[in-house]
Amino acid sequence: MDHYPWKTGTTLNFYQEREAFLEDVHLAFAEEIERIESNAGKIIIPQIIINGDTIYKAFEDIEITAHNLRDDISQVGVITAIDVIMSLGDLGLITYELKWYDSIGTANYVRNYWVEGIDEDIAAGTCGWVYKSGSLNFLGFQGNHIHLPQDSRVLNSPEYYKTFWICL
Repeated sequence: MDHYPWKTGTTLNFYQEREAFLEDVHLAFAEEIERIESNAGKIIIPQIIINGDTIYKAFEDIEITAHNLRDDISQVGVITAIDVIMSLGDLGLITYELKWYDSIGTANYVRNYWVEGIDEDIAAGTCGWVYKSGSLNFLGFQGNHIHLPQDSRVLNSPEYYKTFWICL
C-alpha cells in the first residue's frame, strides 16, 4: 500500500484474500527485489511490449532510469511506470507524448500525466494507451492491470511491462 498515493476523493475497500494468493504476491515481490539486487540496484525489465493501434514493438532487458517527473509525490530517484516510456524515448526506440490532466470526465481529481501518444498512435476520443506491469504469474486482469496512472505507479523490478491500445 505504501506505493499508492492518496488523492482527494479516494475510497478504500478492504476484503479478505485467499492465503495462497497472498503467498504468490509475496513471492512475486521477493523475486522483484532479487532482480534489483542481481542488477546492482538497477531496474532492468526483461520484456517490454508496445502494442498500439498501428505499431507493435518488443524490447528485452531495457534499463529504466528515473526521470523525476513527479517529484511532488515521489522522492527523487523513484522509478515509475511512465519512466519505462521515457527511457525508451531516451534510447531513441520510440517517440512519445505526455499530457497532464487535472480532471477527466466526472473524475475531478486526476492530476496526473498520461501517455497520450507513442510513435504515430495518438490518443483520440475514447481510444488510447493503458498499461500493466509486474509478474508473469499475474498476467491479464489477475493483479497487474491496476487503474493507477503511470506517473504514480512505483516499480520495483517487474518481469514485464506492456502498454496497449484500447477503445472504450
